[in-house]
Amino acid sequence: MKLNRKIFATGLCTGLLAATMTFAQHKSKHYHKPVAKTRTSVPAGLAFTATQQVQIRKSFYFLYLLERKGEPHDIVQKDAVFNTIAAERASRLQSALGTCTDAACIGRALEWTPDEISRVGDEFVRLAGSNSEMTEMVQRLKVVNRYPVYNEDNDTTYIRKVWGDVVAGMNHIYEVYLQGERPRYAAIDSASLLPSDLPKVKTGVQRNVGGAFYRQPLQAALTALEVNGRDEATRYEPLYAGSNAAAFKSSRLIYWNAYKYSVILVPGAGPGKKGQSMDSTGVYRCKMAVEAYNNKLAPYIVVSGGHVHPYKTPFCEAVEMKKYLMTKLGIPDSAIIIEPHARHTTTNIRNTERLMYLFNMPANKPGLIITDPMQSLMIEKMAPRFVKEIGYVPYKSLERLDETTNRFLPDEKAWQEDPNDPLDP
Repeated sequence: MKLNRKIFATGLCTGLLAATMTFAQHKSKHYHKPVAKTRTSVPAGLAFTATQQVQIRKSFYFLYLLERKGEPHDIVQKDAVFNTIAAERASRLQSALGTCTDAACIGRALEWTPDEISRVGDEFVRLAGSNSEMTEMVQRLKVVNRYPVYNEDNDTTYIRKVWGDVVAGMNHIYEVYLQGERPRYAAIDSASLLPSDLPKVKTGVQRNVGGAFYRQPLQAALTALEVNGRDEATRYEPLYAGSNAAAFKSSRLIYWNAYKYSVILVPGAGPGKKGQSMDSTGVYRCKMAVEAYNNKLAPYIVVSGGHVHPYKTPFCEAVEMKKYLMTKLGIPDSAIIIEPHARHTTTNIRNTERLMYLFNMPANKPGLIITDPMQSLMIEKMAPRFVKEIGYVPYKSLERLDETTNRFLPDEKAWQEDPNDPLDP
């Protein structure tokens, strides 16, 4: 059975957002398209920039959907509970802006408190259970499959969990990129904020975005990433265009029965030396992948890895591996797919599965991972690490075939956003 997923191109906040879509949509037996209604909308304030919209889509999809003009948008914007909480938070922030002498102080004022998180969650639960438009919006969220780990929950439980992820993502950004707390992988993901950046933080945080209760806190989170120069998640989008355009076009012509695997995944190995574009381990992995490709095991090589090592490197592992495959090993552009965001072995696999769905590859055809023996052994035993770091195992099965290869079968849970990694959510 082939994956019946289409690129979901319903523009949110104008057609510009549609142009940034890189995810797919599946049909749901629970979802019924509503009868068209006359829509009214409330002005939402200043628009987010194109780059900010990409970050919102990838890190805060629930808010991205709420930004679409229509009844749910208006309901949330007019809601008395939400607006009361927004006023309380605005007062707290305004006081901090007048007294804070560093970004950490502002970050603490921005953090959502447990009481605020609970009150907002309660109101979303009430609306999802009592308002048909909000119920329909929850079903729409399930259809677009950005929180698939929660899809089997009832609507009220689902919306509370989704809101919990959204607010956890904001708080994580405030804590790491304003307060300077250590992220899980501090060597590559930590803040670079300087005392001299405080005016930029204050200017961005105070930007009058208006509109719904979540917009100002969201703007603050985006500002924190921008001031730290952390735009990794927004680079190279959309992934069906640019460096992947030729491969995406050719995917419609593949005779899949001719191949045992859908893709050959090559995880990146970033060099530890500043100024070096590619590590010898990456070269070794690419050469092994080409042998498998030439034996027609799969029609595509996926090279996976972002701007990772060393800290804030200008080189992208996937881009550099593709260059090497094309210029040194003779692999055509149309046979190489870059996955330019993964920062860890876990997300090499998760993100590649997302591309398998995006490229409409057969759901029952596994992918093949080719790497060095040490990483291959680690991948075989990595399920607990997946649960610890992203909260779930993103594949249906994974097994080690030999010392350099692992086979995995994709699972739609791979679409679940990670609130604790704004650089690759």
